[in-house]
Amino acid sequence: MSLVLFYAPGACSGVTINALEELGLPCEYRKISIASGEQKSEQYLKVNPFGKVPALLVDGKLLTENPAILIYLNSLSSTTKILPEMKGAFQQSIVYSDLMWISSTLHPSIRHVCIPSYYTLSTEVDEVVERGKIALKINFDLVAQRLKNSDWWYGDEWSIADTYLHWCYTRAERGGYSLDAFPEFRAHQQRVESRASYQRRKLIENSTL
Repeated sequence: MSLVLFYAPGACSGVTINALEELGLPCEYRKISIASGEQKSEQYLKVNPFGKVPALLVDGKLLTENPAILIYLNSLSSTTKILPEMKGAFQQSIVYSDLMWISSTLHPSIRHVCIPSYYTLSTEVDEVVERGKIALKINFDLVAQRLKNSDWWYGDEWSIADTYLHWCYTRAERGGYSLDAFPEFRAHQQRVESRASYQRRKLIENSTL
């Protein structure tokens, strides 16, 4: 099987890299420069018509959207797993719904704060940012409450959901959102960043290749 991942440093595609490295799956990594608009270039749109990262080619076939990619990658390994295995379709679907909540609810609220121009044609973005901050407070409170009682999102076991959450709150902080009200995040951040797969991911993201 051939895997090719298109990613951008600092983007949520780093979570996908982390998953590949955790699972030990051989993959060719291809960097896309979002700063230069490469994701909207004619060449890249031939690969991924949605003009986004991550984009995974599996034997030349396109798979997009982080939750779908992560669930698929998890299925490729019979030993190492990046998501907990639950008994029954309903319980397993709860795990999948967590990924989708991070991707479709938490992630967009971060974009409202960090890149408000995505959501308005006006140069006045203050209202967009404020709405994003309100949503972030609600969502981060939910995350913090869960992390108060356990090291990881699923208790004693790390999962790729932890890495995605890590991306969310660190991206929000880089965008100017204070995490002072969420001390649980600092300890969680240290745990995530101490994993070997995370450290390999950062080397790949920072590569000049």
